[in-house]
Amino acid sequence: MPVQVSYPGVYIQEVSSGSRTITGVSSSVALFIGMADQGPMGTPTRVLSLTDYERKFGATNGSGELHDQVTQFFLNGGSQAWIMRIANNATSSAVTLANQDDTNVLTLTARSAGTIGESLRAIVDYNTATPEMTFNLEVQLWGTDTGGSPVVVVSEVFKNLSMDPNHGNYVVSTLAQNSALVTATDLEAPAIIDGYTVWGQMEPNADPDKNLGAAITAAGGTGRFQVSADDGPMVPVSVSAATTIAINDAIELALASQGKTVTVTALDVDGSATYYAYKISVDGGRRIRFASVNGVDDIGAAMNMTSSLGALEVCGYAIRRPAPTGYFSNLSFESVGEFQGSIGAFMASDLSAINPIEFDDAVLGAAESFSPSWTAASGTMAAPVGEEPTLRALQLNIDQLVSAINAHPSIDWVAARHGHRLVMKANFNGDQGDVTAVLNEGDAGFNAYFDDAANVTRYQLGGTGLPGYQTDAGAGDNGTKPVDADYKAAFVTAGREIDLFNILVLPRAAGQSDADRAALWPIASVFAMGRRAIVLVDAPSSWTTIQEVETNIAEFRIGIATDHAATYWPRLEVSWGAGTKKIDPSGAIAGVMARTDASRGVWKAPAGLDANLLGVRGIEHAMSDADNGIINPLAVNAIRAFPNGIVSWGARTMVGFDNSGNDEYKYVPIRRLALMIEESLYRGLKWAVFEPNDTPLWRQLAQAAGAYMNGLFQRGAFAGAKASDAYFVKVDADTTTQNDVNLGIVNVVIGFAPLKPAEFVVITLQQKAGEVQT
Repeated sequence: MPVQVSYPGVYIQEVSSGSRTITGVSSSVALFIGMADQGPMGTPTRVLSLTDYERKFGATNGSGELHDQVTQFFLNGGSQAWIMRIANNATSSAVTLANQDDTNVLTLTARSAGTIGESLRAIVDYNTATPEMTFNLEVQLWGTDTGGSPVVVVSEVFKNLSMDPNHGNYVVSTLAQNSALVTATDLEAPAIIDGYTVWGQMEPNADPDKNLGAAITAAGGTGRFQVSADDGPMVPVSVSAATTIAINDAIELALASQGKTVTVTALDVDGSATYYAYKISVDGGRRIRFASVNGVDDIGAAMNMTSSLGALEVCGYAIRRPAPTGYFSNLSFESVGEFQGSIGAFMASDLSAINPIEFDDAVLGAAESFSPSWTAASGTMAAPVGEEPTLRALQLNIDQLVSAINAHPSIDWVAARHGHRLVMKANFNGDQGDVTAVLNEGDAGFNAYFDDAANVTRYQLGGTGLPGYQTDAGAGDNGTKPVDADYKAAFVTAGREIDLFNILVLPRAAGQSDADRAALWPIASVFAMGRRAIVLVDAPSSWTTIQEVETNIAEFRIGIATDHAATYWPRLEVSWGAGTKKIDPSGAIAGVMARTDASRGVWKAPAGLDANLLGVRGIEHAMSDADNGIINPLAVNAIRAFPNGIVSWGARTMVGFDNSGNDEYKYVPIRRLALMIEESLYRGLKWAVFEPNDTPLWRQLAQAAGAYMNGLFQRGAFAGAKASDAYFVKVDADTTTQNDVNLGIVNVVIGFAPLKPAEFVVITLQQKAGEVQT
């Protein structure tokens, strides 16, 4: 726009030169659509190497030729491919996990449909910074090493997960975003409870408020601490009276601005009026936490209010967590009675009675008994003799028990403390998901602290694990051969989600007949044509002789967009175990096209002595020149074995048969060059849409398209010694009439002189007769 002047002087403005650059697109991106044994289903996935493919879709071939074709593509020069795994009625392995009270809470489903899901395992533990709020999940994919022994192939670890949908690590969203192996479904059961914290000194006495009164007195008559509800800010609390009502009122006063109310109860921890603590619940809330304050009037430390001092912080959604794998102690949250019957009974257990300990497991088939060594010979799990009973003391005693178990020389278990729980994990089971164990000795309180039976060491997807805390939610199935509807759906998805591909390959699926595949080529070729790509059509496996090719090719072409398709014959032999097997040639041919494009250009036919097929051991049918002379006029490209190797020895599209009436796109390189030019211009001239349709626009279009075509000419893409002989670009009043302008149309006319391959090299030899003097 013009400069707005106001003062005498010099003004500077920058204006566009109007020059536009068209960048050529890639010409050898392949799209493979077929069956695989694993990998994402129906989702286009880019791979840049065979290793990349095998990492995502596996290295097995049980579902068809997809792995073989992709292997041949990369071996022969391909560098970029899209993979779409499809199948009919494929299903994913799944398992539903229960919480510690046997209520189903979470379903894990394999991302990869098929039987591969049955190799997935899940390990759950509560070893987090908030062990009664969050949990850890490890998902493992098991396989075998070179010696056939089971090993973990892939492991994903997710820390501090929550069943709370508002939590930053909500298990469903975390796995959806970060796991390549599984997804999660929250079953939203059972009903959540009010979040609460249990704290306090628990010296045996009939007065539950005695220790609180002592702490307030020591603080000078008014004790202070901090509280936070539902992850809100910490706010100060002051309390002067040693009663549950006074604590309740003081906390509610502090939280009044947040609209929170609480319920404070004096909890008879063991059910025998021996140990008392305070249980503070946030009404209708998820979580309540406490902290100390600075100063001599702090009572937070004296009353063990924080988790670091042993306070038991329980989130309202903790009840929905899946039960830990292995052998775990049970903390029940739903009622005071359940709480007293588990942790309360354990706290009151006599230390000297926890001798001996015996583990009985299903794998080893024999019990293992030993006597742990204790630094304190008497007292309870809540407090050795001479020490104050606290929840922190319970944790310290569990730590001693853990050390004693792990120090035993022949123990087949690994012990650990997660919060206020003792957990045991078997260290002898390898990949097995069904190891169980039972702790069958010790006093009643010790046994009450543990579940009635151990859980499996790993949950197993697919319905083959033992019952208990897991339920079969569906076995995986690789599905059956894709039908037309599966391919059509894949074409729709690919057309929507893949920006660019140039070569379409449909590898043979297990169980697919020649008739099944013949029905695919018409719809596949139309799809390829719409995306400015070429489809490589595999000849029927029943064509094992020249005569069968000659007899059936005309019928085979029916319905195919033949000017966007090419077919090669015969099939290839590749290594398979100690022998060989036969596969279709399309993957190898696609690789040769990519290699030729990179070394010579898309205008060079992907055929000839330099178009050798790597990684190929042989061909199904060796042919002579005479044989080749029968199928070449029929536009069936030969693959031949010469002394220097197996080579692509044909360069025709399927429309290129003699007397087809369409000679313009008879040859593969001309068709592919035209498609590359079309795609490049389509992308490179979009800037012109909605520009004023007049001479300046026409000039810019001609300049941009002309520069692009001249670049191809300089690289040898066209016939002709001069640019004027090789191509033309015309955008003017002759191509765009006033009526076109009125209709919003601008016509860009581009022509090029194609480089047609020298398909027949004719050598004429003549003797030069001696001159006779006359």
